[in-house]
Amino acid sequence: LHKGKQASKKSLVRGSSSAKDVLNVKKNMVGRDDQRKRLLEDLTRRSSGELKVIPILGMGGIGKTTLAKEVYNDVSIRSHFDVRAWATVSSHHNVKEILLSLLRSRMGDTFYMEDEAELADMLQKSLKSRRYLIVMDDMWSSKAWDDVRQCFPSENNESRVLLTTRDTDVACYAGTENFSLQMSFMDPYESWNLFKSAAFANEELPSEYEIIGKQIVDKCQGLPLTIVVVAGLLSKSERTIEDWENVAQD
Repeated sequence: LHKGKQASKKSLVRGSSSAKDVLNVKKNMVGRDDQRKRLLEDLTRRSSGELKVIPILGMGGIGKTTLAKEVYNDVSIRSHFDVRAWATVSSHHNVKEILLSLLRSRMGDTFYMEDEAELADMLQKSLKSRRYLIVMDDMWSSKAWDDVRQCFPSENNESRVLLTTRDTDVACYAGTENFSLQMSFMDPYESWNLFKSAAFANEELPSEYEIIGKQIVDKCQGLPLTIVVVAGLLSKSERTIEDWENVAQD
């Protein structure tokens, strides 16, 4: 039995051509429609006053970046904002790289400049008098926000900054009051629908896989990233009941 498990795991890895294939599985936001709708409303609703900063708060793997990407690319967002720009911040943030990422969103990948102060000045000027949406993805510290916040003009033109973070203190520090979005674990129904869509795409789920599939989903504990990665591996395997049973037991 132990050897069978090892062989099964090898077939799963062999069936998946690369880790990149797994991560490229379509990560649709099954079960997140209400949060997506609320976020779109917060980003586009008319408001007066200064720049609004909207944190998406939740633990790693909960789907913060996926949700941010979905709204960032939504047709209503594209038409509402004059300028959109995206930067990934990460735990060891680099101010120059953040500024370059935002400017490259505007000017293309070939853009480069050495001086950090010049980059900050150029970014601020490019946003001046325009309605903009900035996404700061994966922000780990309040200092990261302080290091770039002066680049974002605060004018009465309904601009927004959307930031994703797993840190409650960062969300409270940077966010505009009453604009934070807390992402929770998926419930069993949402988890199962996401698993099915990732593992079987447009195919119909064979009934004999449902019981085992739900056991696998339970072990993912409502984390969308875990569900998508496991489902992606299974979708690339030879798809045998034995493989699924071994995954459910591990």
